[in-house]
Amino acid sequence: MTEIPGMDQLKKNISAYNSMKEELEQNHFGRIAVFHDGELVAIYNDRNDAYDIACEKYGLGHFSLREIGESPASFGGAAMYIDFVAVEK
Repeated sequence: MTEIPGMDQLKKNISAYNSMKEELEQNHFGRIAVFHDGELVAIYNDRNDAYDIACEKYGLGHFSLREIGESPASFGGAAMYIDFVAVEK
């Protein structure tokens, strides 16, 4: 099965968030984290700012945004392609 574009980026970024979740939630709850290539690269107060700056710096599909402390509502159609067990290890 061919992976959809950006899925590797998403898996790395979910794993990175999960590895630092406790510290992020303690110190930055409710803010917006930007991940690129499995690394936390910035934290913003505003989702629109985070999105605009990340698009300009990394390009669409090459970063992930995550509201710190909130579970993702849905990964939409991408959910069937993510192996959540492997991501959380």
